[in-house]
Amino acid sequence: MTTNPIARLVPLLLTLAASLAVAPCTADDAAPIFAVVSAATLQSSPLRDLPAQPRQDSLGTPLRLIEIDLDQRDLLTRHVHEQEGRCGGYFAFDSRAAAEAFLAGERSLQALLRPDAISYVIDNSDTILPWLPQVEADNLYATMAHLSSYQNRYYDSPHGLAAAEWIRDQWAALGQGRADVGTELFTGCTTCSTQPTVVLTVTGNELADEVVVVGAHLDSIRSGAGSNTQQFAPGADDDASGIAVITETLRIALDNGWRPQRTIKFMGYAAEEVGLRGSNAIAARFAADGVNVVGVLQLDMTNYRNGVPFHLHFISDYVNAPLLAFAKSLFDAYLAPLGLVRRDLACGYACSDHASWTSNGFPSVMASEPGDVNYRFFPGLHTANDTLATVGDNANASVPFVQFALAFIGEMAKTSSGDPTRIHHNGFEAAP
Repeated sequence: MTTNPIARLVPLLLTLAASLAVAPCTADDAAPIFAVVSAATLQSSPLRDLPAQPRQDSLGTPLRLIEIDLDQRDLLTRHVHEQEGRCGGYFAFDSRAAAEAFLAGERSLQALLRPDAISYVIDNSDTILPWLPQVEADNLYATMAHLSSYQNRYYDSPHGLAAAEWIRDQWAALGQGRADVGTELFTGCTTCSTQPTVVLTVTGNELADEVVVVGAHLDSIRSGAGSNTQQFAPGADDDASGIAVITETLRIALDNGWRPQRTIKFMGYAAEEVGLRGSNAIAARFAADGVNVVGVLQLDMTNYRNGVPFHLHFISDYVNAPLLAFAKSLFDAYLAPLGLVRRDLACGYACSDHASWTSNGFPSVMASEPGDVNYRFFPGLHTANDTLATVGDNANASVPFVQFALAFIGEMAKTSSGDPTRIHHNGFEAAP
């Protein structure tokens, strides 16, 4: 059957028109935003001439507190993404009082210098080694393909809510039938619009009050689209890939009947792209509630590797030193024997959701993609080209991240002595 080529173009033109349309303003759109940004980022940005109040964090990093509108927020976000080549870049609040309270309670120095939160010993290889060959690139691809099929996952759009609910349903299905597994939507972020953070909890048996967190952000954004809720932002790499890594990590651990000693929480954060809002809200809640978080792993962009000899970056700044050393030991113990190579990379202030945990005093680390010889990260970041097709139409680069995440949860949360799959052994030990 012959199809009229003009008719085939109509749906594409309608989609393009919708993505370019200016969304109507709401009361929230008109409200000011109070951003905490590094002095260096502000000075090099188009907003350099705005009135700014000098501040600093507990590390002595020169910061600026600025009041901006949505258009200026878009300019700041575009500068961080396009000129500095990174995600995040600032913390956003809906009032000056909230921003000042964040700065007054900021605990990055405590988080970075915090001694070992637990005994960082590698001794759970009997659990972890059988997991590593079970990683399926096709499963990673399927999750990325679905999440990047939404018009966007922008925090203020119905698509962003639908994506969060889909993730919740996928994770809940993986834990179905397990009384120690629960899934919820965290709605305690007052600046995340309708987008919740997705949380799956596996309650620990022996050390339930010690909590391990593994997270990635679920939202997406396109530079220049502002607050348009119909912007086209597929976000396959940023950060559908991180959510895919968590989903596959969950599948393998739960399919194998794993029961941890410590409680572990897997999180899909809301509203990362507009000022780390979802992760900061939940990290602040945990700090206020006195939750004993012993280690956090952030996975932000995992699926772009082109012409480089390494497979994973460990972010070297704004992370806890003992936990970073342990993460490297985990990689060397479990992934290096597979022929995989790691490298360090500095990412700057408020680079991703791990910074929220650091600012609230918790030990965190971040792993991110190796990129290529010309870019630190994926060159299609925050564009309409952030698709699976742009990265070779496969999920191969994300496989090592699942393997690392499995090593991280296996050694941080350990395996319960009541787990029927556990094989007791003397194990091996590697110093960080």
